[in-house]
Amino acid sequence: MAVKPVSTPKAAKRVFKIDCSLPLGDSIFDMDNFQQYIASRIKVNGKTANLGEDIVVEADGDFLNVTTTIAFSKRYLKYLTKKFLKKNNFRDYMRVSATGSYTYTIKYFDLEGGDEEFEGEEEEN
Repeated sequence: MAVKPVSTPKAAKRVFKIDCSLPLGDSIFDMDNFQQYIASRIKVNGKTANLGEDIVVEADGDFLNVTTTIAFSKRYLKYLTKKFLKKNNFRDYMRVSATGSYTYTIKYFDLEGGDEEFEGEEEEN
């Protein structure tokens, strides 16, 4: 009996999305710079900007789509997004929040939420 060759399964295609609609709506965020930054910083096999055919970074309206056919961590995409926000001095009032298993959203910090408890304590005294 002949031995059948074992075929290795291909990695599943995943599409990670970053929703940038809030900062883009306020015209304080440039999607082209963000796309360029992410594409130039992603490491594949220990080398930056070595995307090849395995990873595609593209802007689609208010979303940045990162399509990958190799093992890629969603957390790494969050790390790069936070580095971009810090580099452009947006980190003080913006945050990156997960909204789905393959989606992040860039949101503003809720600055009014923490003051309610403090005001309530003053009224009781």
